[in-house]
Amino acid sequence: MSVIRATGDLFKNCFRLYGRLSRAGYWWAFLGYAILAVICSILNVILDVEIFTGILSLIFFIPWFTAAARRFHDCGRSTQFLVLLYVLQGVFGFLALGSTVAAAFGVFSESAGIFGGSLIGLAIGVIGTLVVGIVMLVGLVKSSDPGANRFGEPNPFDPTKE
Repeated sequence: MSVIRATGDLFKNCFRLYGRLSRAGYWWAFLGYAILAVICSILNVILDVEIFTGILSLIFFIPWFTAAARRFHDCGRSTQFLVLLYVLQGVFGFLALGSTVAAAFGVFSESAGIFGGSLIGLAIGVIGTLVVGIVMLVGLVKSSDPGANRFGEPNPFDPTKE
C-alpha cells in the first residue's frame, strides 16, 4: 500500500458507505492527508492567507466520513454507531464552547443554567469530548475482524498483495 494509492482510493470510494476498509488503507490515506495539510499550511504562511487548509478540509470532509464508516465496518461496528459518536462529539463540543463563551461574558451565575454554572458545563463538555474522541480513535486503530463479517469480506486493500 502506498500513500498515493491509499489517498486516491479514499476519493475513489468517497460516496461508498458499504464494505470494509483495512487499518493500513485508512492510515496510509491519513498520512497522505497529513502531507497535503502541511503543504497547505506552508502555503497559508507564505501567502499570508488562511484559505488553503480550509479548502483541504472541505474537500476531505465526505471522504473521511465514509472511510471512517468503512473502517468501523472492518471492526464489526455499524455506521449508526459512528454517527452517534459524531453527534455526541458535536453535543459535547457545543456544550464546552457555549460554557466558555458564557463564562467569558458572565452570562451565567451559580444558580443559572442547566448545570448550575458554566464551569460544570465546561468540564462535562471537555471530558465528554475527550471520551468520545478516545472511543473513535480506538475504533479506527482496532485490528480487522478475521474472516467475513456482516459488512463484507476482510481487508479489501491488503498491503501484502502489492
